[in-house]
Amino acid sequence: MNTTETMTPQYPDFGALLESVKENGRRIDERDERFRKEQAEREAKWQAEMKAANERLDKISADTNKAIKDMKNVFTTQWGRLVEALCKPAAYKLFKKEGIQIDRVYEGVHKVKVDGQDAMEIDVALCDTSVAVIVEVKTRCRKHDIDYFLSQMKHCKEWYPDFADKELRVAVAAIKYDDGADTYAQGCGLYVLKLSGEDTFTMTSPKKPKTF
Repeated sequence: MNTTETMTPQYPDFGALLESVKENGRRIDERDERFRKEQAEREAKWQAEMKAANERLDKISADTNKAIKDMKNVFTTQWGRLVEALCKPAAYKLFKKEGIQIDRVYEGVHKVKVDGQDAMEIDVALCDTSVAVIVEVKTRCRKHDIDYFLSQMKHCKEWYPDFADKELRVAVAAIKYDDGADTYAQGCGLYVLKLSGEDTFTMTSPKKPKTF
């Protein structure tokens, strides 16, 4: 006797499957959100650290630049004073030979201010009863230094009444002259003093001295 068995089809629980897919999707979304949040936090922390590092570097750079500038100013000032100290006795002897009967020597004559700004400071002045030689002392002299000095000299008698009744002549003394500044100065009517050796100045006289 043959027995026929009836098979009942088994269908998956689509509802449970759908919920499982949704749960997996939710977990993936949560994981992605955590990753994005952590990534944003790491990025923000890195940006903050970089900003702080840059600020520290900027401060170090500013402090270093200030220190270098301060050292340069001190060096320039002290070196300039040394050159002036060497120039004064040498200029006295050299201009004596030029026939100027010097009876007074000034150095570091007070600064003149115009509209609150420094306008002029005389480094060295050699005077007799009728003539004064105004000497501009530079460690390094350029052509524009000569032009600026001459522009100041136009007001010298106005700014320094002690020299108002004298014939003013001009000289420049320097350790180094750039780009033919010494020849240029001589052509402008300045006496040119150059440091030669350790403590000796030589002087070149202009063909026609500039006077004020």
